[in-house]
Amino acid sequence: MKTQSIKQQNVHINNTQNFKGSGVLDIATKGLELCNKYPMVGVSFTDTVATNIPRTIVDLKTGIPAAMETFRRENSGLFVNCLMPSFIVLGVSKLLNRPVMGQDFRGVNMSSSWANGESLEKFADIFKNVKNPDLKSTSREEITSFFKTTLSSLEGLDGSEWVKFSDKLSPEKLNEAADVLTSAVYGSTKGKKYTKELLRKASGIISDSTHATNTLRFSGDSKIFGSNLSEILRDSTDIARKFCDDSVRANLDGFKKQATKLVNSKSILGLAIILPIAMSMQYINRALTRHKYKQKGAPIYKDFEKGGTYKEMNAAEKSKFFAQKLLATGASVGLALLSMMKKPTMSMFQFKGMFPTVDQCRWIATATFVSRIFAAEDSNELRETTVRDMASFAGLYFLGDYAAKIAASVIEKVKPDVKLLNRLEVTKPGDSFFKKAGNWIKKTSLKSFDEVLPNAKNMRSICEIASLGFSIVSLGLILPAYNRKVTEKKVAKAKELEKANAQNLTKNTDSSRLIVELRADKALGEDGVYRVIANDCFK
Repeated sequence: MKTQSIKQQNVHINNTQNFKGSGVLDIATKGLELCNKYPMVGVSFTDTVATNIPRTIVDLKTGIPAAMETFRRENSGLFVNCLMPSFIVLGVSKLLNRPVMGQDFRGVNMSSSWANGESLEKFADIFKNVKNPDLKSTSREEITSFFKTTLSSLEGLDGSEWVKFSDKLSPEKLNEAADVLTSAVYGSTKGKKYTKELLRKASGIISDSTHATNTLRFSGDSKIFGSNLSEILRDSTDIARKFCDDSVRANLDGFKKQATKLVNSKSILGLAIILPIAMSMQYINRALTRHKYKQKGAPIYKDFEKGGTYKEMNAAEKSKFFAQKLLATGASVGLALLSMMKKPTMSMFQFKGMFPTVDQCRWIATATFVSRIFAAEDSNELRETTVRDMASFAGLYFLGDYAAKIAASVIEKVKPDVKLLNRLEVTKPGDSFFKKAGNWIKKTSLKSFDEVLPNAKNMRSICEIASLGFSIVSLGLILPAYNRKVTEKKVAKAKELEKANAQNLTKNTDSSRLIVELRADKALGEDGVYRVIANDCFK
């Protein structure tokens, strides 16, 4: 045991020396950990650095109108698609809380709760089994027992192995975590900051022992639970406070039913408000451009301000253009469905935090991209929009993740003692390439910063940097530059064709005039006889 401990220490020292770096990577790691811990910060940072800024700079080469519209489009997309939804849902929840929860639970405020239907079902069932039927009011001991049962029932994926929290958490650690969470329940009057500090403390106690916080399930259930550890701790604490209400304690099934109904109602109504707003942003963006520059058309051309590219379509051209928009819409929706890799269910639409779930972001983003397709004013803008948004969707929702997993796979091969990936299923040497690829795509995920060992955090940062770098280069630089280059080529070709047509028209006009002159000379003989007279134009 002593030799093994020394070996582990040497591994720790070597890994630290090799990957800790000069301090720059340490700073990056702290920043990336912050982004990982606070999704809104992470998404805002990634979207701004990877797409918003570089795309604006690239389009600045076309002109200020193009750059300004790109800046508005990208930033409004971030705000409306990612940051605004949860605030709208919070407002909707406050309006619906009393009518949906009903008279039986009129004293229960669920408006600020983020627990979804799955969590409500699980927590209500656990509390039902631990509550003392002889008591009319919930006791502190029951709440502590609820947390102990919840935590000890969890299993987490660490690498390719499922670890039981009951095995990894010593009795002392389990009691400590449960006591901290119980204090959070009864310390609600001390404010949100106090609650967050206790939740962070409990999460640290658990993650330090289990190193499994993202891919979780409950014992006896093969289905992956839809929430990670931080969400489970947040929601279980919030719902445990509701268990302290006598009306909830007396009717757990009724509470679960009404609370789930509220979750569904606020989510559907919230999305019904969000989607039209998201779909209108490009129309507003284009209206601002028209108002500013007094020009119709898309500002993707260098001579936009001169009005040299806009042309009205006739009925046949509009019909053909509409068909092209329908085709582009079908491709965008198909890509979104493919990225989900599962049938749509009600749980996809349920909010479970201040930031929309990945599935919700996919739906909102798809609606936004489709609206941009229909807002396109000519074939060049339609092509740019379709290519840009489909590539963005792929990059943000799976290709960027692939880049991070590739980096993690390489690091794991170089350092076999380092665990950066979780694998739901391990392939065998004899498995086909397609099975291995499918398993890597669908059943392999990157560990969070909380799950990796302290000496591997910088290596985890390298994976995040790989993903960010991929997005910056592909989505922020190459994609807009490619789009604009293709557009400029098409414009140049169209101008050449237009010039050639103009020249042909001039030749045809001159020939017609010559024929007319020739015929006139033939008809106007001086002696009244029709004859052909030589014309200077034929000399």
